[in-house]
Amino acid sequence: MRTAILTAATAAALLAHGALPAAGAQEPDATEPTVPLVQTVGCVERDGDAWFLTRATDPRVTQYPFPSAVELEDAGRAALGSNRLQLVGVTDFLDAEGLLGSFQRAQHTAPESVNATGALAEGRRVAVKGLYITSVEPHRVNLTSAISVADTCG
Repeated sequence: MRTAILTAATAAALLAHGALPAAGAQEPDATEPTVPLVQTVGCVERDGDAWFLTRATDPRVTQYPFPSAVELEDAGRAALGSNRLQLVGVTDFLDAEGLLGSFQRAQHTAPESVNATGALAEGRRVAVKGLYITSVEPHRVNLTSAISVADTCG
């Protein structure tokens, strides 16, 4: 009985804070993601410990977390934009030294077992895909892929 009371009390609290739909309210579409997967192209910039994609194209919703060969060709030719997006989840896209220098990775990763792509380097033009986070400024892209399409961003 105590469990049922706690469950009812918890449900009432969640309902009051909008975490549960009210009776008769339409439930959100569970087939649509709440954070969209996007793709964009831009120039890699580092500011202290933070990484950014500058001169980035407008993020476009995409279905797949990794780019196709055609998407990479298009990214190499795309006119750059005016967006500045913070990149998060960058560690696996740095070089080996960058990965081992991030957080406490060197304590848990042997140098010979580093799996880092090296795609993120300052001044490089990259095509990225990831989860688009717009609830903070600057907007962020939590990376699922980052692939260099040019060594410079000229």
